[in-house]
Amino acid sequence: PTRQRRRATTAAAAARGGGGGNFLEAAVTRELGVQSARLDPSVRERVEEAVEASRRRAVVGEVAARAGVKLAEAEEALKALAYDSGAVLEVSSEGDVVYAFPVGFRAAIRNKSLALRALPVLRSAGRAGAWAVRVTFGAALFASIAITVFAITVLLASANSRDNDRRGGGGSFSYGGGYGGGGFGWWPNVWIWTDPGYSRAAQRDPREEMSFPEAIFSFVFGDGDPNAGFDEARWRALGQFIQDRGGVVTAEEMAAFLDPPPDGGSVSTSGASGLEVDDSFVLPALLRFGGEPLVDESGHLLYSFPSLQKRAGSGGRREFAGRLGAARAAAEGAAPEVATRPPAPALEAEWLQSAASLGQTVGAVALGGVNVAAVWFLADLLSEPTMRMYAAQQGLGWIAALLPFLQLYAGAFFTIPAVRWVVNQARNARIAQRNAARETAADALSAPLPRLRAKLDAARRAGVQKVIAARDIVFSSDKEVGGEQELAEFDRRLQGQRKGK
Repeated sequence: PTRQRRRATTAAAAARGGGGGNFLEAAVTRELGVQSARLDPSVRERVEEAVEASRRRAVVGEVAARAGVKLAEAEEALKALAYDSGAVLEVSSEGDVVYAFPVGFRAAIRNKSLALRALPVLRSAGRAGAWAVRVTFGAALFASIAITVFAITVLLASANSRDNDRRGGGGSFSYGGGYGGGGFGWWPNVWIWTDPGYSRAAQRDPREEMSFPEAIFSFVFGDGDPNAGFDEARWRALGQFIQDRGGVVTAEEMAAFLDPPPDGGSVSTSGASGLEVDDSFVLPALLRFGGEPLVDESGHLLYSFPSLQKRAGSGGRREFAGRLGAARAAAEGAAPEVATRPPAPALEAEWLQSAASLGQTVGAVALGGVNVAAVWFLADLLSEPTMRMYAAQQGLGWIAALLPFLQLYAGAFFTIPAVRWVVNQARNARIAQRNAARETAADALSAPLPRLRAKLDAARRAGVQKVIAARDIVFSSDKEVGGEQELAEFDRRLQGQRKGK
């Protein structure tokens, strides 16, 4: 009865609200039901791209490797995307789940969620807002100079007029020398720097698109983190590297992507042992891609990533013959080169002081210097009670209230770049250290010493990949389930697979 009363109350409220209330309720319910909207946008988009790169049929490990995300993140995203797009779930005889997505699944998901459709608009608005902030800060320099020079001109002209009145119209007022008649002999020569075209002409670089106001912001605050997408890119590269080598690699190979100890502590090309690595740095990769240590019969310490040894496709079980063949030939007594291309090291970019051109930087410094001098001069003028009185009489009393902000802007204009320079030096020193360690690791793999060569050969022999084909599928969500006997057989296989793990 209680449930019936609730339903009646809800129906009555809907009737009173009319069709608009029903539409709103349905829209909210539909929006809340979209699982993909709850995912981290970056992870969701990377997983979507990985699914499309896999021709819309993939397993968790394959997506994690292509997207460079954690296995748990890839599984969560695949489940949400499959739920929202009506993807088909297929289960192999070994218990592996294959996600088969329909054509246009990304558009279908976005059509269900207003939040997902609005995300590109919000990002565009954010970029426009960031651009507006940069331009506004640069334009504020012109405004500061204009306001300061105008105030100085009015104050000096007022003082000059009062002085002429006291002297009977003769002579001229000069404050500090060089400003006779309230004019500034140097100002017309400096004004040319305020023309954005001047800096672009001095630059002579047709590829430069930064406007002069943006260059002013860049001079003061820089241009953001140059390695904002570095982690995403290197995890994706490492995931693909591991998968392309059959899911078994060495710490020495992963050193080119990760953060091995610097200064030769992780990499040594001297001695009979070849490359010696402190393997603790590989832990982030093991946690991200589900790796585990593996010791072969010769005592080589390798790292296996079982989830990255599986792909969804139309073939059967296969090994990387092109890569493993040479290693096996070497094991049989031949002496071919190890058929493994050494990885390209993942290198970070150094922090730049500014991406502005030389002409734009010189222009920003010159204008900043003019602004500092003008603000200092105005502050010195307003320190005189007489000048404050003249400002009030001319309707410029607001200048005194604005002066602290002008001083803050002028002081920060050179203080912030100076602090950034010190910080960037320390950052770049650490970046150079990390890059050197990765490059050393990659160089050692280009010409491996005998023991390292044997270790790499062992990893290639251990590498294998299972391609889950259509004939391996025993259950598909788009087909009717068979009888109890088939279900029992499937459960038996699945339990056996879990025990095997």
